[in-house]
Amino acid sequence: MSKKTIKELAEEIGVSKTAISKKITDTQKKNWFTKIGNQFVISEKGQEAIKAMFEETRKGKSQTDKQTSSRNNANQVSDSYFYQEQLLAKDKQIDMLQTLLKEQQTLLDQQQRLTLQTNKQIEQLQLESSKNAEENTSQKEQYVSNAETKKETEPAQVKKGIFSRLFHKKE
Repeated sequence: MSKKTIKELAEEIGVSKTAISKKITDTQKKNWFTKIGNQFVISEKGQEAIKAMFEETRKGKSQTDKQTSSRNNANQVSDSYFYQEQLLAKDKQIDMLQTLLKEQQTLLDQQQRLTLQTNKQIEQLQLESSKNAEENTSQKEQYVSNAETKKETEPAQVKKGIFSRLFHKKE
């Protein structure tokens, strides 16, 4: 292992130069960094220490990633359970609505049948009523014609006054 610049070490670890600069304190810089020309190089001891710092950070991130992942999985399971309950509730509502629809269709059919029967009965009553009216008028006409023929066949009675009826002889 040889001395490396901050840029080379950053590329090797997979972080930025500023991330390395932020992690290192001023005393660590004095101990590990040396200036060659216009570049800072890091000693082997410093490189190992910096790599160790970032590995701890990665381990912490991976643990938090695992925890986050397990929380997400738990949330997904609870969400899945919640959505399944909602679907079951919706299925029950749909079944209930279908049952109500069938009942209403049955009631509508019954109402239409009753209306049809009522209309037929009304028509029958109207026919009977018109027949009875025709019979009554024909009976009245017969009665009137009979009464008229009686009058024609009977001799005309002359109206007599009270004295003529009392003192007149009957024939």
